[in-house]
Amino acid sequence: MKKQIITAFLCAALPICAAAQQNWKAVMRYDKQATKTALSERLSKYVTYDTTADANSGKVPSSKGQVSFGKVLAKELKRMGAKNVRISSTGIVTADIPATTTKPAPTLAFLAHMDTSPSSSGKNVVPQVHHKYKGGDIVINQAQNLRLTEYNSPQLLHARGHDIMTASGSTLLGADDKAGIAIIMTFADYLLGNTGIEHGPIKIAFTPDEEISTGIKTMDVAAFGADYAYTVDGGDLGETIVENFNGRSFTAVFNGERGVHAGSAMNSAFSDNLLMASDFHTLLPRHRRPETTSGKQGFILVKSIETEGNKTVVKGNIRAFTDEELAELTSTVEQAFKTVKALNPKNTGMELSFKDQYKNAKEMIPSQLIEILEQAMIAEEVTPKRVSARGGTDGVFLSFNGLPTADIFAGMFNLHSPLEYADIDIMEASLRTLISTVCNWAEQPKPQK
Repeated sequence: MKKQIITAFLCAALPICAAAQQNWKAVMRYDKQATKTALSERLSKYVTYDTTADANSGKVPSSKGQVSFGKVLAKELKRMGAKNVRISSTGIVTADIPATTTKPAPTLAFLAHMDTSPSSSGKNVVPQVHHKYKGGDIVINQAQNLRLTEYNSPQLLHARGHDIMTASGSTLLGADDKAGIAIIMTFADYLLGNTGIEHGPIKIAFTPDEEISTGIKTMDVAAFGADYAYTVDGGDLGETIVENFNGRSFTAVFNGERGVHAGSAMNSAFSDNLLMASDFHTLLPRHRRPETTSGKQGFILVKSIETEGNKTVVKGNIRAFTDEELAELTSTVEQAFKTVKALNPKNTGMELSFKDQYKNAKEMIPSQLIEILEQAMIAEEVTPKRVSARGGTDGVFLSFNGLPTADIFAGMFNLHSPLEYADIDIMEASLRTLISTVCNWAEQPKPQK
């Protein structure tokens, strides 16, 4: 990272830091282009680390690249002056930014995850920046005819003049969630270089294996010591994730007898476990699948069908925002299973089981956490938009373990694919929102435990 770029935009704001609480926007009269360059350079560097999560490793972190990347981030935090920089035994990088206010303000935490999705390769990522998007297609790779269009990337309709970062072909970019990390690191650098801005204690955490839902579960939330938190792991400008799906998995086991010679199957013990599994999948309603639902509608998804001899195992997920819909979709799965069982009286054993994975954290997030963030957005001329996550987040675990957490926008789109991209201008707006948010929180009393 070019130190002079960081210094340029930090110093530009310094003379007016004292007015932060009275007129926050005055603080933000920095060189926006220099700030965008700083964000872009950080993200370009971070995505070159292969931090692909590996669900089969059985370890946390699940890949060596996350360990290497965590050490890079820890070293950078120490260099910029962060305190108590540590890496846990499970690869969680934490650091403190000391309070600059004498008031007993709440301790805020900002988190992002280091791993990238195993859905696409994260090895040898070559980032490219498309400056001042003028509209039309963005060519990622001419030879592969890989391009962003306003059809596959409708957010581009609002991105004229923005700087867009993509990968270069066969890999994802890794903006999920290295865009969030770049924002938080630039945010930390800003506050540590501008101690005239009044804010309470701040904690930083970069976690492994969010994509496979294992890393955050190794975090000692109580020892971390924050009162409220934000994950910087969201998408479009102004979005705040305020709730998430309830998650439930199911496993259906079908046992049959396929050892009978096929030519003699009639009037025999022949029982086809493959057909049972196929019928079960077919009986699940198509209008309740992921590709036929949106918004607040839940869905049922079969994740895998595996057969070994006379046994076939079907695994799937149920997702719903309300307990009522979760119960309804669970009943739908049960009914399909019962129908298959009735159609196959010669089966040698069938089992259906369910497991709750995570809950909707909506009731665990206090309104104050959202309202203070939205006040910061409005001050930065960003229109707030509350959204419901059609999935789970690290914030769910944190919220249910005593650290209320909301998720805010980080300017990343088309996640987990070679079409993934980051909007640098939205990242810059996220940075301003974070800084404005900590100033707002400095005026709030510390909660009583």
